[in-house]
Amino acid sequence: MDVASIMGGNSGTSQAQISNVSQDFETFLRMLTTQIQNQDPLSPMAADQFASQLASFSMVEQQTLTNQKLDILASAFGAGGITAYASVVGRFALHEGPFDFTGAEITLEIADITEFDGDVKLVILDSRGAVVSEAALAAGQSRVTWNGTDFEGRIVAPATYTAEIRRVADETNIDVRIATGDLVEEVRFGATQVELLLANGTVVPETAITTLR
Repeated sequence: MDVASIMGGNSGTSQAQISNVSQDFETFLRMLTTQIQNQDPLSPMAADQFASQLASFSMVEQQTLTNQKLDILASAFGAGGITAYASVVGRFALHEGPFDFTGAEITLEIADITEFDGDVKLVILDSRGAVVSEAALAAGQSRVTWNGTDFEGRIVAPATYTAEIRRVADETNIDVRIATGDLVEEVRFGATQVELLLANGTVVPETAITTLR
């Protein structure tokens, strides 16, 4: 899910302004060339004067482009950027895939499993794929809360875990959507993507979010 799309997109770059700067620079070069071609051969302009004119215009061009880039950044961090993401903080975000356990209970929401008539269970696996906990599921059950304990009732170490639905009879993995979630505490703007920090410690790319409540 593109979280930003909920609140509107970012402003685009002003191609017209950039084009105008480019045209002005080309005009200056043509004028400079004409000036060189038509100068008095008995009293030519010194080379340092040409260099000074070129340097002056180059500075103006760079300053103009810098101002345009600042405008773009301001727009990105305005209504279409950070301000837009502010409304995400404090909302409940659901995502599929791995989740971080930091000591708090984890709520898992499961897609419809009515057809399996209770012959399924939820298993929690560590990063090596070893099962650390499991819970039986009733037909149609859509939510399970895992308190972070293993088979012996001990709290597992804080780490990243995943969840699967398996048949009780033969341990066959069943392709069922499982989502975990928590309140969004923070929005992080990386170099290539936006990430959401959830209250349970999980950091999720915005593209992995399936539901916002």
